[in-house]
Amino acid sequence: MLRITEQSDERSLTFKLEGRLVGEWTSELERCWNNAVSDRQPDAIRVELVEVTYVDDAGKQLLTQMASMGAALIAADVMTSALVEQITLQLAGEG
Repeated sequence: MLRITEQSDERSLTFKLEGRLVGEWTSELERCWNNAVSDRQPDAIRVELVEVTYVDDAGKQLLTQMASMGAALIAADVMTSALVEQITLQLAGEG
């Protein structure tokens, strides 16, 4: 299960994720992401992975896509910090 909390104001958008980013939950986050960014163009987008306990390959791919579009990935523990580092290095290698 994944809880997605969306917080926004006139300049920023934050997705707070809690739980496992896997399977159908990855599709749900993608749907939320697409709806949010198509409705408005925030100056800053954050994806908080503070309460994420597991990310599968599809979830990692979606987070990579989100980061490539300017979202800041925020980690709080060893697992999510390593994931954010992998994504950052991958994106830097593409540039």
